[in-house]
Amino acid sequence: MTPVIPPVAIPAPEAATPAPEPKVQPKTEVAPAKPGAPPWKDGSYLGWGSSRHGDIQAEVVIAEGHIVSATIAQCRTMYSCYVIEKLPPEVAQRQNPDVDSVSGATESGDAFYWAVVDALTKAK
Repeated sequence: MTPVIPPVAIPAPEAATPAPEPKVQPKTEVAPAKPGAPPWKDGSYLGWGSSRHGDIQAEVVIAEGHIVSATIAQCRTMYSCYVIEKLPPEVAQRQNPDVDSVSGATESGDAFYWAVVDALTKAK
């Protein structure tokens, strides 16, 4: 004879308590930011950058707070600066001293970068 298992009563699930609704903060209107002073003063500024191969002087021209141009004013490196001639226009295009690396002219490129940084520091 097989034993008979009595039925077990399963309690009914209790009604789930809804989670409280999160309080929504009212949106506040934020006034648009007023344009600040330009980052640089207008003028022409010279700066020097150094490398183990020599020094480079850069000239940076600022107009209306923006970089208009950058040039290699003096190249006192062991190597000709023609290999980094594409770097000065990048300064005006990007509005900062960050320029691309030049294969075979890393030291000269770094010296030019630091020369531009020096010039822009004087323009603040």
